Amino acid sequence: MRRIKFSATATSLFGLTAGLLLTAQPGTALAQAAAADQPAQGIADIIVTANRREEGMQKVATAVSALNADTLREQNISSASDLMGRIPSLNVTTNGQQREAETITIRGQGQTYLAPTGVVNYFAEVPLIAGSIIGNQGGPGTLFDVESLQVLRGPQGTLFGKNTTGGALLIGPKKPTDRLEGWVSAQLGNYNSREFEAVVNIPIVEDKLAVRFSFKKADRDGYTIDAGTADLPVSLPFQGAGFTPVVIKNSGLVLPGNGPNSGNLGLPGINNTHADFRGKDYDDRHYWVGRVGVLFKPTETIENYLVVHYAKSHNNGTGQILYAVATDHPTLTNLVANTYGNANLGQPGAPGAFTSGDSTIAEALAARSRALGPRRTSLNQDQFYELETYSIVDTLNVQLSDELTFRNIFGYQRMKQDYSWDLDGSPLPILSQVPNVVSSAVAARFPELEAGMRAKVTNTSLLTVEPQIQADLLDGKLTGVVGLFYSKQKPEGLQATGSYNAAGYGGGYFWVTTKSKAVYGQATLDFGAFSPSLDGLKFTGGIRYTNDQYDGRRISPNYVVIPLASAGDTYKKTTWTLGVDYQMRNALLYAKITKGYKAGGFNYAGVRPDGLTFDPEYVKSYEIGAKTDFTLGSIPMRVNLSGYRLDYDGIQRAAGDNFPNGCPDATNPYCNTTGLDQGAITYNAGTARVHGIELETTARLFPGFELSGSYSYTKGRYLDYKLTLPPDPPAGSSNAVRQTCSGPVTVPKGIGVPGAVLDFSCAPFPFIPKNQFAINARYSHELENGLGTLVLSGSYSHADKNWTAVTTLPSQEPGGYVDAYNLFNASVDWNGVGGSGVDLRFFVTNLTNTTFKVSNTASSLDSSTGFNDVVYNEPRMVGAQIRYRFGSN
Repeated sequence: MRRIKFSATATSLFGLTAGLLLTAQPGTALAQAAAADQPAQGIADIIVTANRREEGMQKVATAVSALNADTLREQNISSASDLMGRIPSLNVTTNGQQREAETITIRGQGQTYLAPTGVVNYFAEVPLIAGSIIGNQGGPGTLFDVESLQVLRGPQGTLFGKNTTGGALLIGPKKPTDRLEGWVSAQLGNYNSREFEAVVNIPIVEDKLAVRFSFKKADRDGYTIDAGTADLPVSLPFQGAGFTPVVIKNSGLVLPGNGPNSGNLGLPGINNTHADFRGKDYDDRHYWVGRVGVLFKPTETIENYLVVHYAKSHNNGTGQILYAVATDHPTLTNLVANTYGNANLGQPGAPGAFTSGDSTIAEALAARSRALGPRRTSLNQDQFYELETYSIVDTLNVQLSDELTFRNIFGYQRMKQDYSWDLDGSPLPILSQVPNVVSSAVAARFPELEAGMRAKVTNTSLLTVEPQIQADLLDGKLTGVVGLFYSKQKPEGLQATGSYNAAGYGGGYFWVTTKSKAVYGQATLDFGAFSPSLDGLKFTGGIRYTNDQYDGRRISPNYVVIPLASAGDTYKKTTWTLGVDYQMRNALLYAKITKGYKAGGFNYAGVRPDGLTFDPEYVKSYEIGAKTDFTLGSIPMRVNLSGYRLDYDGIQRAAGDNFPNGCPDATNPYCNTTGLDQGAITYNAGTARVHGIELETTARLFPGFELSGSYSYTKGRYLDYKLTLPPDPPAGSSNAVRQTCSGPVTVPKGIGVPGAVLDFSCAPFPFIPKNQFAINARYSHELENGLGTLVLSGSYSHADKNWTAVTTLPSQEPGGYVDAYNLFNASVDWNGVGGSGVDLRFFVTNLTNTTFKVSNTASSLDSSTGFNDVVYNEPRMVGAQIRYRFGSN
């Protein structure tokens, strides 16, 4: 029999809980028995839908955190990144991508490049559409005008629309009500921040039809400024006339120099503006959101809720900061030499004949970038970011009887996304993603592409349908849900990435369709149905059968080995959950085992035949927990604890990948100059284990003052992790040496020779701060003579540093960690000023103006193009808001 082990720390959770229960004063149990519907004499429960039905959070036998609309407003939470440090075991990063990605990691599982999402965001119970390349889900503004935000931790394998191995975020938009009410607000802040909101709820037919309109517009200047190129510390060709580095204007692209890969590509809209973007601001914010909700109740047993949501965003992209370069990295120095000094390219104005291995320019630019600091950069690309998304969600509820309810949840979403992105964060044309326009040469080679067509990075739709029946039987002692789920995400137009480095311009066109069909059921039985002495002892069982399919193909004109590729597969998997819990007067104790799964897929950026697909990922989760409400003396307390262990098999990872292509080859007109096809790989790393503990607590120390906090300890490690590299990676123009857990390994150079198997089982587990904690204080005071309510709130959060690389060790990638951080936020609210409907609010985030790295391009110094760039957190933000509430508000 397999033994399940938890750490001593996790096991001691229940000793602590038992101690708290025993040390509570004798009157505690009696007081709570008399007020069971209002635990802890006033610490109100929050209604959650973790089991697909409305229940009090303290009655749900799973790890879930919930924030209501007031808390979201008081703590300035308007996007996923604002949750950093506030929820146990939850981390938010850009994962080496653009800031808008907002990749959420829970208990060590999040977004893997081109793989299904590990933590799914749901809006009105529908999984949000995800970007085709970067890991954003939905658009901005989903946390505006909501009832609550729920964070479910751990695999969600039997109840929710998509299989997830990390968790889920449930966003519940505010439904229309039978009251005429609403508000308008205006907010101003530093960095020229302006936000405007308007909400109006209109009952059309009493108790039958109501409509809710919501609108928000947000604008803010960027806090990372381009320093330009005029004062560079070394003499570069683009400091003088007659040279144009990479410039993206509209749909145009110009490549630098007079060499074979330079010049005008003949694309429309080219603007030969000098690549000095001095004064341009990055990390700015410009978006608007509109939403309409319609609640229709034709009879007492039928309710239909329709919500339409639209969002549009545009900005100047992310302020990437060049942080370090590898001085002995042949790929980077070859780029510098070939672009800025190699006499064979005939580069005019070159400062000298730089050769392979001479990284003088790169080192000087990295030093200059560090001297500029975290809020200034110098790019050679005219960045932009655009996103447009809309969704239509319709939820039908039909009460079939007192025991049975039929529900159908329908969703249709569209997303269009495009960007221009300077990945290396420097004036060097090292690596960029650019808009893709089909050239005449590509169109001639691939007839299904049309010259002049401009592709989007994302242009997809997502259709979901989920009918279900909810049951409430045996006088509430047996509850459950059975349902079906169907989803289809498919391209709605030409999708592609464009890429540029000193080796040339390229890109890939891709078409990927995914379908998911599932049948599921889960039920909870209270044994009190058989004997009053067993009341409160419950057993939960759930099972789900899923059929996942994908069909992918791609065209990559700049690849020599496999310019055309396609693949498809079907996965038929069963996941399940088993749990037991016991509800005492002032505590819920529970234990559960869950089997989760995440589908495999197609890698459009694969450069080698065995890198075009990847297999599913599996996880088995063991969790124990306690949710308690009691008093210590006269102080109402709430303490929720959980301990868990996750065992992963086939855990999905992604990294840059390169494959020798036999070039140069005089007989192949499509040969590139690097001798490598350069792309990415998504693969199954092996087995891993993550375990941890989580604590959430609240205490009402005296009337009006509430102190709450959370803590999580997370530790992960690989049990087995082997990675096979093909010969001749960029880390070596001759035989390359890689540091592995079994010592140095030489990766050979050559065509048709075996690669090398690298052991990374001792590498740090990525994206998990070992320790995270937060403390929140809130004081509410009713002013005399009905002059309103004063609310003071403050928060402190901390997270340890965490590792972000997946194919290297700290000895070769010292910049692979993102920083630990400490954040202080505060706000003052005067609600109902002078007894009116006016609210005033003043707030500050990042009070101490702390600066820390939130993302980096880890695994680049050693195994990609030889640079490391970083993205920093937001600086101190201050602002004031005035809001006018009308109607029943």
